[in-house]
Amino acid sequence: MAGRARKKDGAFKRWWRGKQDKHLQILSAIFLGAIAMILSSLVQLVLLRQDAAWADYTTMAWILLTLSSLIAIWIGPEFVHYIGQYNLLNEVLELDSRSEVSRRRQEAEAAAKILGSRYVARLDEHLVELGIKRARRT
Repeated sequence: MAGRARKKDGAFKRWWRGKQDKHLQILSAIFLGAIAMILSSLVQLVLLRQDAAWADYTTMAWILLTLSSLIAIWIGPEFVHYIGQYNLLNEVLELDSRSEVSRRRQEAEAAAKILGSRYVARLDEHLVELGIKRARRT
């Protein structure tokens, strides 16, 4: 049944799942690009449209402002969620207190799982350093 559901998923969903380790970077690039387009469109509309050399770009500025605003509104909440998870994980990784890390371990593991395998490995390494988790023998 689960295999059938995966076949029905679109190509974008399959691609997105395959890029789990890069979600934060992808969302950051898209969100910051949208913010940059919003700012450049606002500069055009506020400062440059009175200048004859830039007057032809006013329509394009409105289009870019609309599209980039929609993108930022759509991507923004997910970007903020990923940044929150990243910050939470970094807080735990900076802790040296074994008891404090043990107390926050569950939320750190959830954040690392969302962010991808690279972050899971960093957290596991930190837990081993503090003696909370046994090192795997290879």
